[in-house]
Amino acid sequence: MPADGVPNCDYLDRLMRRECFEALWPLFAKAERPAKELTESYSALLHLRPFMSGAGPYRVIHVGDGAHARTAAMFSLKTPSHNISVDPELNLALVEKWRERFGIRRFTCYKARIQEVAEMLNALPVLPTLVTFVHAHVAVDEVLQSLRWNAAFTLACCHSEQQLSRIHRARASGADLSVLSVARHFQVLVRE
Repeated sequence: MPADGVPNCDYLDRLMRRECFEALWPLFAKAERPAKELTESYSALLHLRPFMSGAGPYRVIHVGDGAHARTAAMFSLKTPSHNISVDPELNLALVEKWRERFGIRRFTCYKARIQEVAEMLNALPVLPTLVTFVHAHVAVDEVLQSLRWNAAFTLACCHSEQQLSRIHRARASGADLSVLSVARHFQVLVRE
């Protein structure tokens, strides 16, 4: 691990050496700050990966995943989980074209606010369910109260007072120095 308190490019270096990078790049290249977006999504993947060990299957709901569903895309390429991207700004045509081009499975998109689809998501067959809030501009605690979930990852990108939980115990938290963003405080939450 790099020196304490010093931001580093570890996640970016690791991702750029992976075969999945070719498939990820078309979605992340469209970001204003692709390195920031890549490292934020990769942080979620690494911090939630321990919750996906074992027999599976798993479901991951990506709240506020943006127009290009980048975090769901990364999880679809790097895990066997079924991924659900939810965002009112989702570019369905672009994401579907990407899915077809790279043969992506286990990936569903909803162009909606999470509050509009929470009941439908909770009605899905029971599976261990993880939730990511990588780019979500939502009140994390409010959303988690409306969903059935087992573990969650949240990253405070701009509104820490709502993007970090105040009611759920964090199993892990702190500054992730491999996230190339000024705001890099994360929490891994586990439902009690």
